[in-house]
Amino acid sequence: MAATTPAGGRPRDAALDQRILEVTRELLAEHGYQGLSIGAVARAAGTTRPSVYLRFTDKQDLATRAIAGMDVPDELRTTPDIRADLVAELKHFRTAVTRPNGMAFVGTVLAEEQHTPELIARFRDRLVHPRRHRVGGVLRRGMHSGALRAGLDVDVITTMLIGSIYSRYIATGDVPADWPERAVASMWPGISAE
Repeated sequence: MAATTPAGGRPRDAALDQRILEVTRELLAEHGYQGLSIGAVARAAGTTRPSVYLRFTDKQDLATRAIAGMDVPDELRTTPDIRADLVAELKHFRTAVTRPNGMAFVGTVLAEEQHTPELIARFRDRLVHPRRHRVGGVLRRGMHSGALRAGLDVDVITTMLIGSIYSRYIATGDVPADWPERAVASMWPGISAE
């Protein structure tokens, strides 16, 4: 088990550090930032308030570092089939959004935008921008290979594809398993070079 040693202290348990951050993300999604407390995090992580404060200066530090620890995994495998790669990216995103408390977490960071802007800044940096980069990369690759029309507005198309998943969830409370295929199929005639 990896551990770090604070100045003048005994080695710190890296597994506990990770557990505290995981619990923080879960509690943020379930109760929002306003409902998050150091005491609740300590209880759920099986530790004490002083142990949490040893690692994090306050609730804001804890929440922003929990979000900073999230990320979009490395890019999915690419294939010559641009349409299939777009569908794969949207399937990957759908899985993230529909996991337990996935959309609730998004709501939490949005609700705190005015009061704790660091939360949404970290969320954009760690999750939103990498996701957009992945989808935009497929579109650029498609234009370069000739599978997609040249000169497409990658920003708009990326927003429409990703945004369709958010919009469907907000409108109905679910995103059907076939939504990625449907979204790409609906957009394909407008972006395909064929």
